[in-house]
Amino acid sequence: MFKTSIVTVLLICSAAPVVSKNAISTIDYVTGKFSPEKNTEFINLKKTGIKYAGSGMFLRKEASQALEKLISDFNKEHPKIVIRVISAARNFEIQKKIWSDKWTGKRKVTGIKNINDIKSPVEKARTILNYSSMPGTSRHHWGTDFDMNSLDNKYFEKGEGKIVYDWFIKNARRYGFGQPYTAGRKDGYKEEKWHWSYTPLSSKYLKIWNDEYSKNKKNFSRKLTFPGSKEALFLAPIYVNSINDSCK
Repeated sequence: MFKTSIVTVLLICSAAPVVSKNAISTIDYVTGKFSPEKNTEFINLKKTGIKYAGSGMFLRKEASQALEKLISDFNKEHPKIVIRVISAARNFEIQKKIWSDKWTGKRKVTGIKNINDIKSPVEKARTILNYSSMPGTSRHHWGTDFDMNSLDNKYFEKGEGKIVYDWFIKNARRYGFGQPYTAGRKDGYKEEKWHWSYTPLSSKYLKIWNDEYSKNKKNFSRKLTFPGSKEALFLAPIYVNSINDSCK
């Protein structure tokens, strides 16, 4: 009996329709002001064939179907490697908790010994933004994106991680998935080889997010309150839009 190797994938996914059938306003949907577990367009991964870590993992139904097909085809070529979702849809409140804990130093910020040594709110926000989104700006709100395997780019540079990443680069587009945060972009988050997006919907939600932000910045500011938001929310469009062209 073969020993099963485990490759872990973090995912959030989405699919048609663009405007939720549930009683959620457009701005609330794209900023994550809703509960995926109460939204009928999302599915709990325990009801799918997708392997996952943790509990309470929800994806958009259409994206989970696309991911299941992708994993099935991947395993035809690599039957001993397991693709596992380690994180799925995150709403505004979950993202706010992550952001707030990093802001206060309760949660470690990659590459920083003590975040509280940074006195400028804008610079503090930029530092956290290397790998974490402001609440209301995360693609994970949409149910369209996933991070896979390991939150360390080095994992994907050798062994099973490299096999998975190379396969995704070659094939993921056929299933509707793209990597938003590639190397070589001028602005935005650092490279994330683990983060992939279900582009048939995420590209539409990206446009809606930008439309809502442009339409009424003051209303946006009122809805999105979190540590540093008053000083640094102006950075949001830069990070939301600094993505690989294949995901636009």
